Amino acid sequence: MATLLLFIGACAPPPPDQPSPSPQPSIQISNFERYAGAYRTSAGITYVVNGHGHLLNLQDSTFRQLYPTSVPDRFTIGRVFAIASPREADIVFRIAGARADQLTIKPVTGSTVIAARLLFKETEVRVPVDGAVLAGTITEPLTPGPHPGIVIVHGSGPGPRIDYGIWVGLYASLGLTVLAYDKRGNGASTGTYPGEGASDRNLEIYAADAAAVLRFLTSWPGIDPGRIGFHGGSQGGWVVPLAIGRHQAPAAFAILVSGPAVSSEQQQVWAGFSSDSAVAPTVPPAEMDAVVRSTATSAYVPATVLATIRQPMMWVNGAVDRQVPTTVNAEILRGLHHPNWDIEVLPAVDHGLFENPSGLEPDQAKATKLAAGLRDLLAGRLARTVGVSP
Repeated sequence: MATLLLFIGACAPPPPDQPSPSPQPSIQISNFERYAGAYRTSAGITYVVNGHGHLLNLQDSTFRQLYPTSVPDRFTIGRVFAIASPREADIVFRIAGARADQLTIKPVTGSTVIAARLLFKETEVRVPVDGAVLAGTITEPLTPGPHPGIVIVHGSGPGPRIDYGIWVGLYASLGLTVLAYDKRGNGASTGTYPGEGASDRNLEIYAADAAAVLRFLTSWPGIDPGRIGFHGGSQGGWVVPLAIGRHQAPAAFAILVSGPAVSSEQQQVWAGFSSDSAVAPTVPPAEMDAVVRSTATSAYVPATVLATIRQPMMWVNGAVDRQVPTTVNAEILRGLHHPNWDIEVLPAVDHGLFENPSGLEPDQAKATKLAAGLRDLLAGRLARTVGVSP
């Protein structure tokens, strides 16, 4: 499955790169690390910047790539996600020490917006697991605890922490302590990288790692161990239930975005209809769903584990996901009849959570936002589950 959005990840190996809608300036990941974080205006609007230079407005879900200029700490954004011209605004960061402490947005038309960095405590940690030591970062609010917590579980691919900065900023801005970690064998984590394929062995390894990381967070000072859960993206939809159901991770809740409840064989059949989100399917949706339902499964069947889980869960899937068969997925989840599960299908939203009616990866660059109301949807669930204030 293609890696459609860096902070979500994917379910299976990526295909060859697809051409961009227009030539893009060269962007170096290291350019953005000192700007990464959450920023809030005096009006209460929160912006999140990740280490890849993605800028998300949590209020209206607008999502842009930052493009460097010849002026240090000054960038531009286009009118859509990843096409630089025509320019929509200049983005200027004020640096204090090693990091930015203020974000200023100067639109071509309209009023200037100034947002100050939200201050969090960030601690580098090492989590011993079977055959490896996982390197992670704990990001904590400075408000009085104990705080609820959340562990970010990867999609497929190497999964360095930098890929999940949007989620770290979103959850920390809601008052959660967040632990993001490098997959084993990647980043600063030791051990052997099992690979990104969704084999039974790989999923079990990743689930055991995730369970160990969550247990580590339960003993962290200032944490409420009864209010810790998982966030899982894409392949994380397979990993998180295994961590809870088979590896007894003491999770109080889980939030799964673009996660599959179908088997890996079914997911691959579905993705094949669009050549891994590269081209529009030529088969009607109902026929594709029928083929997915009839696909034999010889590996892990998620429903067998999902049926045993009693913790509250939220499943968020896009209606035009070309990687996960959303209709069949929702049928499986609703058929389990868990009264404390929310199953949300977002119209015109793709696997990367972009508002992208085609659902195809090449069209993501032309999208203007992620799913409308995404922050409020997650905040509302967390308010009901662990008592954070939206």
